[in-house]
Amino acid sequence: MTTTNDPEPYRPALVTLSEDVRERVDELRTGLASERRVLEWVQEMTIRTLGRMDERVYWDLARQFRGEQGVLLGALLRPDERRRPLTTPRDDESRQERAERAEAVATRLREKFVAHYVAPAHRDAFRELRSDATEYADGAGDGDSHNPKRQRFVAMRPALSELDDWQGRALDSLLEGFDDRGDLLDWGTDVLQATHGELDKEWITRVYDEESTVAVMVGNTRADARARQLFAAHHVLPYFRAGVRVLSGRAGEVADEGTTEREASFA
Repeated sequence: MTTTNDPEPYRPALVTLSEDVRERVDELRTGLASERRVLEWVQEMTIRTLGRMDERVYWDLARQFRGEQGVLLGALLRPDERRRPLTTPRDDESRQERAERAEAVATRLREKFVAHYVAPAHRDAFRELRSDATEYADGAGDGDSHNPKRQRFVAMRPALSELDDWQGRALDSLLEGFDDRGDLLDWGTDVLQATHGELDKEWITRVYDEESTVAVMVGNTRADARARQLFAAHHVLPYFRAGVRVLSGRAGEVADEGTTEREASFA
């Protein structure tokens, strides 16, 4: 948790980046609210680490959504959202003891996930940002536009926040499902924005043409919803990562005050 005696911020973009990561790590450590929230969380963290999370996160996540709920996926969730036990029951333990042991395993797995994947990605994002983060002559007071607590832009970079919004919109649409095949074309435009153009040339075409994919996209069963989650993990989130990695090298810093008085650009 943030303490009351944090150093006064003179490079607020770096503080904003770290606080955004900290906020989501705190959420993860208490367990995420649903499988859908896991996908949303990964998308949000992808933006806030500037796409620096290891590719293995995305490969492993896709595997977790295949078939039965994977152990890692279950560990990322709150206990009431798990669809399979994390530990093998013992004859000599009560239900309460079994639940406590399972939660201890889940806590450990969540901490390992942060230590092995989030922390290194945060470090790499910080290093990428540090040479171009504007240094202000005065510390950020409560009323200053460059106070990290007043920033609504990711790392004080509006372009990153715009991409975050596009990604959230594209992911929400996918997980909700579509009314008909034609809606996939409109969605494809959102995905192009959300990936900063990093889609394969025929990606939308294949989504539109493949009958099995279309059936899942417009289906309204629980199996269809589950298949859309797998599609998001396997086919969409890696492109989100690719898009933010490209954009993060071009996003410019601006304090959230509606002007361009304080502005700096990446090289």
